[in-house]
Amino acid sequence: MVEQVIDAGVLRAPLPSRGPSGDSARAVFEQILRHGPRPRSELATLLQLSGATLTRVTRDLLDAGLLREMPPVTRERGRPQEPLDVDEDHAHFLGVKVTAQEVFAVVTTMRGNPHEEIAVPVRSAAPEDVIEAVIALAAPVLAAHPRIAGIGVSLGGRVTGDGVVLSSSMLGWDTPVPLAERLTAALDRPVTVENDLIALLQGVLWFGIGRRYDSFVLLTIGAGIATGIVHDGRVMKGRTHLAGLTQTLPTATRDGRHVRLAEVAGGPALVERARATGAIGPEGDLAALLAAHAAGVPAALELGEEVAHALAVSAGALVGTLDPQALLLGGEAIGMISAPGDRGERFRALLEGQIAPVQRDIDVRLLSEDFDEWTRGAAVTAIQRFAAGV
Repeated sequence: MVEQVIDAGVLRAPLPSRGPSGDSARAVFEQILRHGPRPRSELATLLQLSGATLTRVTRDLLDAGLLREMPPVTRERGRPQEPLDVDEDHAHFLGVKVTAQEVFAVVTTMRGNPHEEIAVPVRSAAPEDVIEAVIALAAPVLAAHPRIAGIGVSLGGRVTGDGVVLSSSMLGWDTPVPLAERLTAALDRPVTVENDLIALLQGVLWFGIGRRYDSFVLLTIGAGIATGIVHDGRVMKGRTHLAGLTQTLPTATRDGRHVRLAEVAGGPALVERARATGAIGPEGDLAALLAAHAAGVPAALELGEEVAHALAVSAGALVGTLDPQALLLGGEAIGMISAPGDRGERFRALLEGQIAPVQRDIDVRLLSEDFDEWTRGAAVTAIQRFAAGV
């Protein structure tokens, strides 16, 4: 069935190019893609390219349809400038976020702007069932969006540079799965597979609120406890690609007990505590707890106080160590740190109690609680591959 869908629509459709070719072309394309329209003179200065090189490179990118010329912009002095911009719809991308229950996806432009969002359930978290679900989702999407030039897939687990999932505790995978190879063969598109936190970081860095910062720390709570670090505009993966991917991040409770953050702000621990305290019923889940917290249920608010305090202790240690410009907070349980009517003031006060006075001007930003940022992050890994000309 998948092959029939592909044969019926996708393979006969004209595919966009595979991205820029050559170091100078890639540098020009990425600069405009990430930071918006630029005149040629500004590009030459920013990228330290000669006029002749820039003329040749931009001509090639224009001929390939990757760039377009915008109307001239008049200046008080000198000749009008003609900015160059990417043709955002020259190519589209599919971002896929895999969980143990569902596969979420988004079709985006080259700048990660969404066109369509889709979700399908998975029969189980077993590799074959996940692969089947991704193919079942992607094949009709490719037929409906023939200009999709790449697919990015993210999931919780250890992933090699060539898209082999070494293991995934979230999905219960304990043997390597060549996920990128399997999906590329089935869907006839370049497929990039990445850890979901790394993909989220890339999306936030390239097209999200992290774009304005050279350094930031991301902390997520909920189904997974993880930290992500961007330093000097680069995502830090670590020697074994495990930087920040930890359930062992230390913290302290309000009564001074030293515990792991997962014991206070992890989804399973939160739900168990919520049931025990009556914040939710015996069959309630994390969604029920978040609803009770938003409704002002006292037991849920008390849990929120504990989560906010524990998160501030862990975040304070990271801020004190890394000294970033911003702290970004996300994950399914992030709604627990803000009481009804609170705009983050309580958490900021708790954080400021954990860090040096000179660091208290740090920007604190909350990401969306749904999967929008995660699926876009997956798409961005495919966009990055396209921009690199791979």
